[in-house]
Amino acid sequence: MSESHEQVCALYSVRTGSDSPHDPDFQALLDARAFPIGVDSTGGQAGSTVEVNTDVLGRRAGTVDPIPEDIAIHTLCHFRIDREDFPKWTRWYQEDGNTQVFRLFKGEHNVRNERTGAARIEAFSLGDWSDDQWHEWEGTYTIVKPIKATLFQSFTAGDKLWSCHLNMTSGGDVCICERTKRMQGEEPVVIGDNMVGKSFHLKVRDNRRDYEAYFNGELVARGQYDRWQEGSRRHMFRWGMYDGLVPQDAMVFVTGARFK
Repeated sequence: MSESHEQVCALYSVRTGSDSPHDPDFQALLDARAFPIGVDSTGGQAGSTVEVNTDVLGRRAGTVDPIPEDIAIHTLCHFRIDREDFPKWTRWYQEDGNTQVFRLFKGEHNVRNERTGAARIEAFSLGDWSDDQWHEWEGTYTIVKPIKATLFQSFTAGDKLWSCHLNMTSGGDVCICERTKRMQGEEPVVIGDNMVGKSFHLKVRDNRRDYEAYFNGELVARGQYDRWQEGSRRHMFRWGMYDGLVPQDAMVFVTGARFK
């Protein structure tokens, strides 16, 4: 058994039973018409229960901050699910202590509209952040089952303008992607090698013009991408997983997420 596999196995277990179903293949859900296609679904989709080793992840995060109340989630079935409805969607999103569990399953893709691919499970911050003040997000990520996906976006609503992304590769490397550099043809920069089973801290600051990103306390990105031409459209932080078509089961933990 590899060291990374041992590290992952120590982080969680999965429980199934009468109140915690197995996780059917995505095609089986489509065949059973478990949710509507082409519209936002409100029915939800239950999943097996992920029991997190909260002691280990709490020590890694170094914080006991609870999961923020003022968040919503975006699944491949609905663009905004509010907190009171989170229990309906345990296939993709769960909470245990101060750890958020994000899952995607092989073959999944967006079904809420005609957009191709775009499978995701992301949490995002609520509230009116249309001012020019600095806002911050920070939390501790642990990659459990990697895929090629976006893990974090500093994002301005409206025309979908982001300043920087945190990305994950299929091998579990972690990369930072800055929009201005991407527009100039530069590739994302690897800032963490083979992070499967490991934990790392991310902090991002943004005022809709300037941005900064810190990986384990080290500054890894700083720049400007002016989004004020978009008027008062709200800025938000988004975290979880966002992919195209999911090639294999994937899971990421975020512990101690907080923003201001």
